[in-house]
Amino acid sequence: MQDKTMVNIAKKQFDLSFSMIDNFEDEYMWKYWELQRAQWSNYFEGGNLDLSKFDLEIYKIAKKFNGKVSQEDRRDRVASLIIIKDLVEKNPLVSNLRNKLDSIDNYTKNMSKDIKENNMIYNLALANEMKEDVLELINIRNHLSTELGFSSYPDLILSAEEIDRSNLINLLNDFVEKNLNKARKIIEKYNISWDNWFNDLYKIGSTININYNPLELIKLLISAFGFEKVEERIQINFSEEGYSGYAAQFSSNDIRIVVEPLKSLNNINTLFHELGHAISYALNEEQGVFKILPCSYDEAMAVVMEYLAPMILLSREEQEKVYEVATLEYVRCAISSLYEFDLWKNPEKAEELYVKHYSKLGIKIDTPSIWTLDTFRSIDPVYIHNYVIGATLAEKIISLFEREMPSKYKHWGEWLFNSVYINGRCEPLRKKIKILGDLI
Repeated sequence: MQDKTMVNIAKKQFDLSFSMIDNFEDEYMWKYWELQRAQWSNYFEGGNLDLSKFDLEIYKIAKKFNGKVSQEDRRDRVASLIIIKDLVEKNPLVSNLRNKLDSIDNYTKNMSKDIKENNMIYNLALANEMKEDVLELINIRNHLSTELGFSSYPDLILSAEEIDRSNLINLLNDFVEKNLNKARKIIEKYNISWDNWFNDLYKIGSTININYNPLELIKLLISAFGFEKVEERIQINFSEEGYSGYAAQFSSNDIRIVVEPLKSLNNINTLFHELGHAISYALNEEQGVFKILPCSYDEAMAVVMEYLAPMILLSREEQEKVYEVATLEYVRCAISSLYEFDLWKNPEKAEELYVKHYSKLGIKIDTPSIWTLDTFRSIDPVYIHNYVIGATLAEKIISLFEREMPSKYKHWGEWLFNSVYINGRCEPLRKKIKILGDLI
């Protein structure tokens, strides 16, 4: 009789757990897709929706199901990881301040015309105006994370992303060590300055005249990999204002990317990157929480496409320029991430640490106070390492492809589909790429 009672109790607990994860998915996924649509509306359709309201609704769902979803299977585990992250990122204390920082107008209302017309003075003034809020946001995120049992906000994020901190730090340091001298030579070659970094990088890609049809490029790349079935699901839009590139998914059959018109190799590379996001969404055959890709997976696979696509579609000269820019960008990202991990431990030393880390590039850092302008310190914190994961992963994948299936692009596509894309978040990224080493 006792055994039968225990079996009944266990069955009720299992049924309750099963019902709980179903209920979570029903409530959460609806709001998740709503938020994606709201962001798209605000960014590209002239919308003026209050994103904090969507964040609050998701936060309430996270609070409601926190601790009530079991850890018995992968689906439960992923739901729990999503909940933990949203208990911080969707918390009104974080959401409201983050959304305030995301609108520069909140900090420029009282600036004179003279300040706004001088780019250097304007950036310094803006950085000073934003500093208090950026530091406050760091403190709030850290505090909320420790309340949830984590040592810090970065610890919470890496746990939610299923990334081993030690492996990641090793990956970042290895990438800098391997590529720093190469990056310094490129900086010297093109006379790149820190204060004008992004404009100078753009000039590298502008040294070659291009004449590509973006729709034709997409068609050729998708066909080369054997991914024709995704073409009709991806909608491409062009915009000269706002984001240089953006990708979003609203359903399995509604995936959109926005890029600038193709005027330079930089624009082409952005197209490849956003297409990398779109392909990851389109080839994920899972549903529910497995449909929501972790940032590490999502961003890394977009960077992988930046490396693979030029090998198939661009000339040798064009590839050389693209990879020069990639070397500079991802060395900077690796240094930025290492700086960030130090920053979260010692935010009071932000400017000192800024100079210490970025000086490794061999260029003069005159204005360390502008650290607050970097959106990876406020809007998308503990995120920039994902690009370096992607660059490292791309090198490993290319090595594998060239060794075992050189120029057999459809075989490349089959490997990517079966090893990475097909089952979304049903497996952690580190398990998907285990064959390439313990990268993360």
